[in-house]
Amino acid sequence: MSWLAQTIRRERRALERARRRFVGEPTEKHLHDVRTTGRRFRSLLEDAADLLPHPRLLRRVRRAAAATDAARDATIIRQLLETSTDPSEVDVARPLIEELVEQERSATRIARRRLRRTSFLP
Repeated sequence: MSWLAQTIRRERRALERARRRFVGEPTEKHLHDVRTTGRRFRSLLEDAADLLPHPRLLRRVRRAAAATDAARDATIIRQLLETSTDPSEVDVARPLIEELVEQERSATRIARRRLRRTSFLP
């Protein structure tokens, strides 16, 4: 049981570090780090719920994931469009790419604002 408690503390600190990096500098890489660390931590909390329940912390982790969904979705869609657009169709795709860039910026600002008010430490 102490191994599990130590693992939860370690993952909790890792998610808090990732959150602070993203809030301090909201880059695509830092967003990805928050999401992957959060996903790993959420899985741990769900798997260990019968042994060592942390319902409030699990809700916080899920809300953080939901706060970052729109930013990550916009990033992925923009990247897909940029890499799959035929060179002869760049002019046609440009307005859509610009709209996706703006959606990505807006969603990232919202995610940053929401994560700024969140802490994963006790």
